[in-house]
Amino acid sequence: MNNSCHHTYFQFVILLVLSLRIHQHHHPYGGCAAFQYQIRTIISSSTTTTTRSTKSSSIVLLQASTTSNNNNNNNKATATSSSSSSPDQQKNQPLQLPHQPAAQLSEPCNVVFTHTNADFDSLAAAVALSLLWSHQDPSTNRKQKKIPTHVVLPRGMHPVVQRFVAFHKHLLPLRGFKTIRSEDVHAIGVVDAQSANRIGRGQSWLKDARSIHVFDHHDGQTTTAPSSSQPLSSSNNNTATATTSNNTTTNNTTNNDTSSSSLTQMATELIIDKVGSVTTLIVERLKEAGIQPAPHEATLFVLGIRADTGGLVYDSTTIRDARALLWCMEHGASQNAISEFGVARLPPEQRQILNIALQQTQTTTHRGLRLSSVLIQEQGDYVAGLAQVCEEMMGLTDSDVFLLGATHTSSGSKQKKNNNNSTEWISLIGRATVGAMGVNLNAVLSEWGGGGHPKAAAAAVRCNETFTPEDVLNLAYNQVKQQVPEQLVASSFMSEKVTTVSTEDTVESALQLYKEQKIKSAPVVDSNGFFMGSLKYNDLVQAMRKSTSSNRVKGLMRSTAATVLPDTSLAELEYLIMTKGVGRLPVVDEDGLLVGLVTRTDVLRQHDLYDDI
Repeated sequence: MNNSCHHTYFQFVILLVLSLRIHQHHHPYGGCAAFQYQIRTIISSSTTTTTRSTKSSSIVLLQASTTSNNNNNNNKATATSSSSSSPDQQKNQPLQLPHQPAAQLSEPCNVVFTHTNADFDSLAAAVALSLLWSHQDPSTNRKQKKIPTHVVLPRGMHPVVQRFVAFHKHLLPLRGFKTIRSEDVHAIGVVDAQSANRIGRGQSWLKDARSIHVFDHHDGQTTTAPSSSQPLSSSNNNTATATTSNNTTTNNTTNNDTSSSSLTQMATELIIDKVGSVTTLIVERLKEAGIQPAPHEATLFVLGIRADTGGLVYDSTTIRDARALLWCMEHGASQNAISEFGVARLPPEQRQILNIALQQTQTTTHRGLRLSSVLIQEQGDYVAGLAQVCEEMMGLTDSDVFLLGATHTSSGSKQKKNNNNSTEWISLIGRATVGAMGVNLNAVLSEWGGGGHPKAAAAAVRCNETFTPEDVLNLAYNQVKQQVPEQLVASSFMSEKVTTVSTEDTVESALQLYKEQKIKSAPVVDSNGFFMGSLKYNDLVQAMRKSTSSNRVKGLMRSTAATVLPDTSLAELEYLIMTKGVGRLPVVDEDGLLVGLVTRTDVLRQHDLYDDI
């Protein structure tokens, strides 16, 4: 910049400041013609200078002129107040810039909710659905426009899930409520739940969504919470509009009536399928669409399927769950990460509850099943991860059914809690073995506003002075007892036509009978049919090798063989088979007369484990 430019520039700045002061003093709400004239004169004096600095000065002059115009307009609008101000006050007033409202940025997106206190299956299914929607439009299943899909956890996580998220949060599409405006949400997905109550604060977003898509694998959940005086005795009477060949319930109606807590009534798309894991439903769609998950996503999907199928051992597990798990393993799931994050570790709070439960658990035997329950009285906040405590207790106490109740307080704010206005709740968690025939914990706890699987379910119940935590636990316990069927006894399924050997039969004739009947053992009876002992095939073979084929079997039989009465329960029969190592139990009456035989096959058949037995 040359000396002429410097001189012109500084001259302009000085005159600009002076002109603004003079103009505000003498023309507080008049025009700005004199000011603009002075500026034009300065600009014209330097028209021969075309340097970059002069051009910049012209831009500044233009902005200053515009600001002065806006100030004059504002002064006109407030003539009365300005005229009452002294010249000194007007002189000291800062230059006011015109107010511009903040721009409202729209961020269109889709949202997928897990249920509150998210487990691995809920989180995995939500992330899988987010991945699917990042490629496909939720409503048309066609190629998706560039609209992101976020996963929102309404409230809380299981401790084992919390640990996984702590290390993988930067890799997952997680967002919080405060980072999303409900009016920006296009589609809402809900996984592993059919009740709006289970998505917490997310309920308020349902009315603004263009479409609602529900994916679940729990059949017939009750979606209304129980009253504080008695449990509900209602079921979900919603009927599906269509059922596909693979037992998938779909609903393509649009009903955003959020006055009901049932998501099935307001869903645009409703997918309820009888599989072990809801993650399986979304993984099948990813596979069909040819969408490749990242290794950490495939790992999470495996953790979700394993969690809700018990590692493929729960009775609700299907071949589709196994195929989905295999597909995830083939597409990059890390076995090391599965081993690291797939095993629940009890933190100190849970270990403390476990120790209390071991001391206070009560166990009774009812119709052959061991039923256990315990109530943990805690006056603090909710403790997550009690499901793992319940599972540990069921194994430690060798129970067929275990009900764990834990009380905790809840309030709307810390101030209410300090004022002792908090509400007492009981978290009720149930677990049952596969052998607990007739027990359906989902049916029991659904009546308390919860739900889950037949052998694993939970509910949270509000208590009051007339409806205590003890009442809740006892009522649920009695509901379970009523589900247990009458215990089967030996006479109800024993084989009455029994191949027997007489005490007077020879070794050779008995061996021939065994070969013809293809049996390994048989009861030995006298001429009147009274049980005398048991004879095994190997004993006959050894006798033949010793050239004692003409001997009577009376000298080979085992007279101390275990027998059972006709009214021996199935549980007792199973215990004898396990502890005695026998596969055939003769059934005799009180006089010792042989009336039937119970075999391992008969026992297996009662559990309906195999189609061909």
